[in-house]
Amino acid sequence: MSVRILGVAIFVIAALYTQQAGTYAVTFGDVLGPTVFPVIVGVPMMILSASLVVFPMGQVDWPAPQRMGRQAAALAVLVGYTMTLEPLGFPLATFALIALIGIILGGAPVKAVVLGAVMAPALWALFDQVLGLPLDFLGELFV
Repeated sequence: MSVRILGVAIFVIAALYTQQAGTYAVTFGDVLGPTVFPVIVGVPMMILSASLVVFPMGQVDWPAPQRMGRQAAALAVLVGYTMTLEPLGFPLATFALIALIGIILGGAPVKAVVLGAVMAPALWALFDQVLGLPLDFLGELFV
């Protein structure tokens, strides 16, 4: 039964992901636009998750409650990242993401903060300056 529940959950996420891809509107860049990649990922994901519902196989061994808690915390951090990306800007939101995920995964807090402080501006420079994908350095709260 757990496999079927997981299949339904993945199917719903894939359907929403694919549907949301149709709302992107960009007037520059690739002729195909930004909707192609999410559709390429979402449609097979829906097909494969539907196969889990129709043909469930194997048993699910649920992880210990402590691991489930860490997974829920990591998911909450990822959702929070999407909500703070525009208000805080890419470097600050990414710094918080990297530091918190590092702590959740069991890293030393000081090392996780240092990693976030180094990687966030480096990733911003890579995407914005090197690859030419514009990202806000400071978000809407600072403008």
